[in-house]
Amino acid sequence: MTDESLLASLTIMKVICAPDSFKGSITASLAAKAMGRGVESVGGRPDCCPVADGGEGTMDVLLDAKDGDRREVMTLDPLGRDIKAELGWLFEPRMAIVEMALASGLPLLSSTERNPMHTSSFGTGQLIAIAARDFDHVLLAAGGTATIDGGCGILQALGARCLDSYGQPMDDLITGGTLTRISSIEMPLGTPTIEIAADVTVPLLGMQGAAHLFGPQKGADDRAVEQLEANLMHLADVLDPEGRTRLVPGGGAAGGAGFGLHAGLGASIRSGIELVLEVIQFDDRLRDAEMVLVGEGCLDEQTMLGKACGTTASRAKARNVPVIALCGRMGDGWESCLADQGGPIDRILSLTDLYGEERAQNEPAACLQEAARTALSTT
Repeated sequence: MTDESLLASLTIMKVICAPDSFKGSITASLAAKAMGRGVESVGGRPDCCPVADGGEGTMDVLLDAKDGDRREVMTLDPLGRDIKAELGWLFEPRMAIVEMALASGLPLLSSTERNPMHTSSFGTGQLIAIAARDFDHVLLAAGGTATIDGGCGILQALGARCLDSYGQPMDDLITGGTLTRISSIEMPLGTPTIEIAADVTVPLLGMQGAAHLFGPQKGADDRAVEQLEANLMHLADVLDPEGRTRLVPGGGAAGGAGFGLHAGLGASIRSGIELVLEVIQFDDRLRDAEMVLVGEGCLDEQTMLGKACGTTASRAKARNVPVIALCGRMGDGWESCLADQGGPIDRILSLTDLYGEERAQNEPAACLQEAARTALSTT
């Protein structure tokens, strides 16, 4: 197809550019804009629609999509040190947005400081408390944390009284290593409605739970993982003695904060990507779209297990809109994402395969722009 005929065919084509972030390389927003420039270069009409799954970058995606606002406040990092962190808010729908990674995130700690036995989510609770001064509804993006404290740090910051076996309040920051000292928890009154956007669906306990699955990447050795599992079991006995909520999907998100806030405050837990797609009105934007470009850093067998890229592609495919994925690289099991294997993606372009690993990593925006043009030029 010549450039002239391609331009003519794409002049009125609406193409949704809906990537997740390429972690360590480019944000979802910048990735979407780069794709959009590629679409424009061949005469298409891009609708830049970055997405997120409840982890890092979720607040930015929602604020950009809904023209929200943000401000910087003081809080505590996972080790109780003063830091500055942002919180955001939307006016339609009216809600505050707190991203756990900004106050309790793993990147806030050096490699030698990472140990979930000693970290607390208290700083996230401080952000929620500040947001609650003006908003009754708080969306908590629960991902990317350095903590496995079952959300007790958050509860503590919101006014909960964690009592020891002598009935005395525990005044020090609650950490993953001190959960067994808790004998009972007196929940605070007047807390906001909290909606948790979880980036995983794992339960609190077990081999696929918060400690075993995520403890090692947060700095826990084998012994610490077993201790954290026992500590979370103790917390479950305190907050859920009848065993009704400890198996809730997403309870293991953010070091068990999903469970702690659900059992303690009645917070709801939702798939982060499903919630994001709802807020940005993705289904409405699909109505006149003729193609969707999705993307993520590594497209593999995990893509279709609730991740942003796979879920977004499935939404488009359900409306019979063709989907092309632009990814940093293809990992094990990438074939399962393809339409001829039962997946929602019609075609996959790997930046590493197209441009080499070094350029794909160092010039992601330029590569995504070129790949988007290539995707449309050869459709």
